[in-house]
Amino acid sequence: MNLQKLRHFVALAEAGTFTRAAERIHLTQPALSRSIAQLEAELGLKLIDRIGKKNEITAFGRAVLEHARHVVFEADELSRVVAMQRGGAGGRIRVGLGSTPSAVLAAPLLAYATRQQRRLRLTLARGPIPQQVTALRERRLDMLVVESSSIPPTSDLSLEILPPLRVGFLARRGHPAARRKRLSFSDVALYPLASTIHSEAQTRGLIANYGPRAHPDESLTIVCEDIASMIDCVVSTNTVYFGIVAPAREKIEAKLLVELPVRPEIKPSLFAIVRLPGRSEPPALSAIRDIVYKQMRD
Repeated sequence: MNLQKLRHFVALAEAGTFTRAAERIHLTQPALSRSIAQLEAELGLKLIDRIGKKNEITAFGRAVLEHARHVVFEADELSRVVAMQRGGAGGRIRVGLGSTPSAVLAAPLLAYATRQQRRLRLTLARGPIPQQVTALRERRLDMLVVESSSIPPTSDLSLEILPPLRVGFLARRGHPAARRKRLSFSDVALYPLASTIHSEAQTRGLIANYGPRAHPDESLTIVCEDIASMIDCVVSTNTVYFGIVAPAREKIEAKLLVELPVRPEIKPSLFAIVRLPGRSEPPALSAIRDIVYKQMRD
């Protein structure tokens, strides 16, 4: 059985249409159609029901798909293990980061890669979480470090939950709100609020804690994925930052920022290392994981 035809079938099942699948695997649509037809002829049963412009996987096709994914995965892993051995102890690591992990991890990961004297080739990627998950599934990324609630529970993804990170409100030292021993959300909402883009779960948590006025669409003045830039803005203005406290650790220790005593407190956030189960680990991945655990803490 031709491995390439199985790859084509998996690509079609994941893309949903011949057009998108052909674009993804850099093949013409007629060539992809011929490949699927040849695979169906070889197997003796239909894999795809073509209903107008729609394609539906048959019951037989679903059974074949499960095994095809496994075969393609194992073939890719074999090639990858060989490439890692040829590349030595370093190799290539490609890590996808959410906004908070990027603010906390980018600098120490880059510093670690620099110290490896070119034995390690490190790629850090940002972007919407669904796109990063797709890149992980397509083996264009080796791991993700993202908020755990942003990952749907599926059998093809392995989540390694990291220690919880505290959420809070931060302001510059000397900020008018910093003089008070207890604050409500209404008190801090008198000032410009800055935060990252919030998921539906995070938004529900905000409203449950502080009421409808806390909805990000109503309360936030600045919405930005670049946490480091937001924190720099907070240091020099009356803007209040709301989010994970860990990225501001150095500014707090330098007494440039203070945490505001807003009550009630928000529950800590959970982040996770996300990988494909069963995938062989590059030799340097354990060191990368150690850095993640060291830095992603309060």
